Amino acid sequence: MKFFSYADPDEQITAQGRQTSLRPLLREFSDEELDSLDSFVAELRFAAGSRIIAAGGRNDALFIVVSGNVRLTTVAAGEAEHEVDRLMEGEAFGIQSFLDGEASALGATALEATEVLALHRASFEQLAAWKPALAIALLQDLAAYASRRLRQIQIAC
Repeated sequence: MKFFSYADPDEQITAQGRQTSLRPLLREFSDEELDSLDSFVAELRFAAGSRIIAAGGRNDALFIVVSGNVRLTTVAAGEAEHEVDRLMEGEAFGIQSFLDGEASALGATALEATEVLALHRASFEQLAAWKPALAIALLQDLAAYASRRLRQIQIAC
C-alpha cells in the first residue's frame, strides 16, 4: 500500500535546487484504503494566506496536501520569516511533530485555497489498535517519503 508518491532522489536537480517537475503527486488510494482511513482523518480547508500551523507551536497532526499549495517557513531569532519549501498535492508536512510530539520547527501557510487531510496522533493510535496492518503500512510509507525528502535536501545542498 502506498499513501504518498515519491520523486526519484537520483533525478537531476535544477539550478536553483528545486524539483518542480519531479515533485510527488498524491497516489490514488484504493477504495478500500480510502474507506478505512476516512474515519481517522479530518478534511480541512484553508483560504489563501491562512496559517495552517505556526513555527514553534504545538501540533500533533500529520498533514497531507489534497489540493492547493502550502508554503513552509522558518523564523530565526530576530529575523524575518524565511521560505524553505513549497508543497503541492500529495506532499506531507508536520511529520516530525506527528512522530515525536515536539513543537513544529516550520510554519505552514496556504498559498491558495487549500485542502489537507489531518491525521492526529490520537486518531493514528486508534487506527493502530483497530487496523494495525494499515497503520504499519502508513508508517512505512511515511518513513520512505521522509527519507526521499531528506535525500532531495542533501542533493540540493
